[in-house]
Amino acid sequence: MGCHNYHEHELKPDNMRRPYRCDGCEEMGFGPRYACAEHCGYLLHEHCANTRDTLAHPFFPGCVFHFLRSGDPNRRCDACGGDINGFVYHCFDKGWDLHPCCANLETMIHVQAEEENMTLFLHEKETSKCCRCGKKKLNKRARSWMYVSGCKEYHFHVSCVKEDMIEHLEKSFLGGKGAAANGEVNESRDLEIKSLPGLQLARRRESGKKRRFAKFKKIVQIAISFIMAAFVGDPSAFVASLIVNLITNL
Repeated sequence: MGCHNYHEHELKPDNMRRPYRCDGCEEMGFGPRYACAEHCGYLLHEHCANTRDTLAHPFFPGCVFHFLRSGDPNRRCDACGGDINGFVYHCFDKGWDLHPCCANLETMIHVQAEEENMTLFLHEKETSKCCRCGKKKLNKRARSWMYVSGCKEYHFHVSCVKEDMIEHLEKSFLGGKGAAANGEVNESRDLEIKSLPGLQLARRRESGKKRRFAKFKKIVQIAISFIMAAFVGDPSAFVASLIVNLITNL
């Protein structure tokens, strides 16, 4: 089933390079989306426009997730730890909840860095300290999946990368923190290569020289950009522009 059947007007695929707030899950989006053909402003992520009645996920063997237009109040996504405010996949047997975009995250991401290529694997549990926040676990109230490199050196909370993506898009396009939640989306502004600030990483004890740390930092920031792209489902232009931007803002 497609959730766009719930909207009164026809929805058509759209690929504007602008941020938006999805009217289905109420999460931030960027790039490919479905937009109202009557230009009423209704927008959906691709995953929210093309939902399934039920789905299974390898991290929850034996569980069946059912699509709901809205979940119970005060619920959190069991992938990113974020609030559930709209469309959700819910397991009635175990009480799990997943944002549609989180439910469809890639389990493997191939990262092409300047001097090193690597593969990030999605893990259900925190395995080591996150390169972004410097912590292994978030807090007792929230959980987060984690992307881990094949070499085990790079670890990223899904929640940390998602928060970075929202913060960067809000600062660059929407006028500051909380603007998206208040519906203040500037649809007239396209992506600019130099508009996104560089990411700050967790402090890391480094026994080697500054050069080695600089390489580590660059690889980490490129990896983060690929995970951001997995969230929005656009591994092409969005990734390319973001990578350039991160490197030039080191």
